[in-house]
Amino acid sequence: MNLFQLVFKQMRERALSSWLTTLSVLLGVALWVSIAILNREGSNLFGQHDFGYDVIVGKNGSPLQLVMNSVYHLDKSPGNIPYSLYEEMVSPRGAYRSVVRTAVPTAVGDTYQNLRIVGAPPKLFGINDEGKPATTPFEYRLGKSFTLSEGKVYARNRFEAVIGSEVSRLSDLKLGGKFQATHGNPGPNEKPDIHKEEWTVVGVMAPTTTAADKCIYIPLESFYCIVEHEEAMKGIAAVKAGQDPSDIASQRPTTTTVPADMADEHDEHDEHDEHADPHSDDHSGHGHHHDHSDQYTMNPDGTFTLKLPKNEWLISSIFVRCRSAFAAQQLMWTFANRNEAIAVNPASVMREFFQTFLSPYGKLLQAVSYLVLIVASVSILVSIYNSISARKKEIAILRALGATKGRIVSMICLEAAMIGMIGGLLGLVVGHAIAAAGSVYLQQLMGEGLNWATVSRVEWIYLLCVIALATLAGLVPALKAYSTPVATNLTT
Repeated sequence: MNLFQLVFKQMRERALSSWLTTLSVLLGVALWVSIAILNREGSNLFGQHDFGYDVIVGKNGSPLQLVMNSVYHLDKSPGNIPYSLYEEMVSPRGAYRSVVRTAVPTAVGDTYQNLRIVGAPPKLFGINDEGKPATTPFEYRLGKSFTLSEGKVYARNRFEAVIGSEVSRLSDLKLGGKFQATHGNPGPNEKPDIHKEEWTVVGVMAPTTTAADKCIYIPLESFYCIVEHEEAMKGIAAVKAGQDPSDIASQRPTTTTVPADMADEHDEHDEHDEHADPHSDDHSGHGHHHDHSDQYTMNPDGTFTLKLPKNEWLISSIFVRCRSAFAAQQLMWTFANRNEAIAVNPASVMREFFQTFLSPYGKLLQAVSYLVLIVASVSILVSIYNSISARKKEIAILRALGATKGRIVSMICLEAAMIGMIGGLLGLVVGHAIAAAGSVYLQQLMGEGLNWATVSRVEWIYLLCVIALATLAGLVPALKAYSTPVATNLTT
């Protein structure tokens, strides 16, 4: 019987003790591996450097809130900026022509079955306003543009929509389906405020593994056809122009509500307007039956003509691709010295968020995992040490049959190493399984998951360290077995 057979025989005889000790190693390794994957992939996820755009322009406020809302479609919108900023960026004769390669505006504020509705021009999908391919298509990742798996891109002046690849799974929308937008994102106990306009799904996006897969996209101009959106923008524009707020209030119905992302700007003026309804989360209405003739005109061919002038349009953010890294820095510096908006680099913002909030907790949990592993090593030592007393006669017999003291020590240390190796390998598998579950959660929350399947070189090194530590833990009971007297234990 060779050394490995002897070791496995001893482990089978003490199966319960061996498996409990292996389990303690498994838990320590699994905890460390899952945290290591989160630290490694979380840094890549939140601090990714392959965004297809360099800068996001949005309302003055928190850069993190702007990025979370615009890129990951989480949190509330920080507010709105004038559409004229976008026009200024893309104008051939504008001040930004030397730094901006392409830009795409978006507007948010409504949902459908808790899925975000995003107003954006067809340019987001690489199509210009004339329905032809854009010269510089928008890229959500470097070299990757939004494409469709079914249907077509919506027209800028039709009530049409393109849905993300996950929308059909998360809602009842399919190609050809119709829907109405819900004001904001009402809670389960709130009555939804449903807008009367109806959109038809004409396209389904190909999967992108980003938050865009769970969004519903509509033409930007159709976003302003919603009565409440237009009235809110007219009110904000009039207040900024210095008009008496009471005059504005008397010109719009008292049932008017404000889009979710316009609430902050609108509320700034509510204290001056005792006749206006303040924005709140109570969506008490169920569809406002206003005549749309004041907002837009439906044409015989199914298109609409928006009546709201562009100088009153408001947008939530602008995604900008600059001509160079230096141009991106120049653009952010320019907006840092303007009061109407901020310009941030999404990769820098998310990297700072990860390093400030997530990385320290990851390191703390890794320290805990080291303590768990040390405890597991001690349990290996105690388990084997206690077994030596019950195995003294067996060890004495092996010695009498010619086994050297060195072979006895090797057998005990090998047993400890086997426990460490089996526990470590199982812990590696369980750790990646935990990371996979975390990836699914992040995919549902943010639309992006982790690369959990890759086993890094650091993990293999860690596994070798675990085996070495387990072997050292077996050295103490091995030395006890080494000193076992043969004659005494053979006669007992």
